[in-house]
Amino acid sequence: MKTMDIFLYKCTLKTKEPLFFASKEVSRNFITVPYIGNYALAYATGVVEQSYQGSSSPRYREDLSGAGDLYIFPARFIDFRWHTESFNCVGEGYFLQMGQNIVIDAQKYLEEVQGKTRPPVFNSPQMGTFKMIASESVAIFYVLARKKISLPRYIRLGKLMTKCRLECTPVSNFEVRKSEFFVEHPLNPADLSREYLIKSYSTISVKPVPLIEGVRMEGVYIAFGETCLPLHVGYFLYMKGEEAG
Repeated sequence: MKTMDIFLYKCTLKTKEPLFFASKEVSRNFITVPYIGNYALAYATGVVEQSYQGSSSPRYREDLSGAGDLYIFPARFIDFRWHTESFNCVGEGYFLQMGQNIVIDAQKYLEEVQGKTRPPVFNSPQMGTFKMIASESVAIFYVLARKKISLPRYIRLGKLMTKCRLECTPVSNFEVRKSEFFVEHPLNPADLSREYLIKSYSTISVKPVPLIEGVRMEGVYIAFGETCLPLHVGYFLYMKGEEAG
């Protein structure tokens, strides 16, 4: 592939508010890991369209199929601080029923028990702590395209629709090579071509797809400075190869 057919951008994301994803749930602690999945970035930047009507099941493959010849890599935070907040959604008139591990309003419970009806059970968090990425934290990610693109300067991300600022600059001094290479930046393994031989990596547990970083692999890649990125990537590309096989 000729380099003139490839447009590569390096994007810097800066949070203007605390950013929260429920990446990990440990007891009553809800923790945001310092990574952002590329599917979330695709939705936030408007690369793919999504319906305002909710769906009972995820529609990542259907939505991302319209992304065309543009691919966004996952993001990782290179400069960040933690921001912690506690929440308590329990009403004033409550008691704990430990057998079901739920919180029920006492008066409503008594009325329904006396009426011989079973109270509704809601397994949702009532008390806990959010561990979020603080404002003014900085993350980077890359965009690979077949033509020149323009992404919005501001986007919203996460459960709380956090405002973030984007600055994307084109990378022009890159080369396309084929050999063994090392990728420090996080990758989505579901988006890699099956032609790559992956030799080693570290796993980052996030939803909906675990990411990998510190990847040593072999195949065609883009090199600029000390950074290497796989060239043959696309949304759910690995799974498409499995279906074709």
